Amino acid sequence: MPVSSSITIAHLAPPGSSILSLPHSLLSSLTKPEASPPTPPKDFPSLFLAAICVRIPVFITEQRCSIEGEIDADDARSWHWIAFDGDLPVATLRLVPVSIVTTEVEGKKEEVMVMEKEHVDLPNNEGRDRRSEPYHGATKIWDGREPYIKIGRMATLASYRGRGIAQTLIEESLSWAASHAAHLSSQVGIEPDGTLLWTGLVLSHAQKSVAGWWTKMGFEVDDGLGVWWEEGIEHVGMWRRVTVEEESKGVVETG
Repeated sequence: MPVSSSITIAHLAPPGSSILSLPHSLLSSLTKPEASPPTPPKDFPSLFLAAICVRIPVFITEQRCSIEGEIDADDARSWHWIAFDGDLPVATLRLVPVSIVTTEVEGKKEEVMVMEKEHVDLPNNEGRDRRSEPYHGATKIWDGREPYIKIGRMATLASYRGRGIAQTLIEESLSWAASHAAHLSSQVGIEPDGTLLWTGLVLSHAQKSVAGWWTKMGFEVDDGLGVWWEEGIEHVGMWRRVTVEEESKGVVETG
């Protein structure tokens, strides 16, 4: 379905840690029906606030996720896309660089990627023991070492679903990624020679109930990642590879 000509898309570069100071009281105000966009702190990125104006009604009000964890450290280092109908933000997603940590492997320090899957003990929002379980090792799709980016916090207001807006956001964001690999590479992978390189691998932590939708978007379920709970909702890992434009790769030196 073609997206309405009234829909426009905006893009926000990683906004930095200032967004982590957004008061919970301001977030809570967005859970009320017909809530108007609140006044943010001075110099707060307006596009990030627009994304939050979509995420809170979808994840907190509708899906009953925890408001405390809605804005996290990944938001600060992610690229964000927001779809607007006029001045109204109606859909959003973010592209998250992979987490890289230093660990000791056979007595040697190595930079490795950590795939974090947030598990909970109960499939509801009461009595949960939230914990993050890093995943190490190869699967049938991922070799355990290739840098990847992750699509996350994708949300569309209920009244705007079924119009192709989410699909457009995915394609717009991945098209941008394919032509700006050097921007992404500076955060997502470390080569043995000290250069950084992302070559097109994309992960989605998809809600299991809509895995079929992600399949239509070109993603493939990775059975090796299993099924896990995030905020009381079953999720699966799904991968897609985009073709990175050669001229966009560049070389970004570390240090």
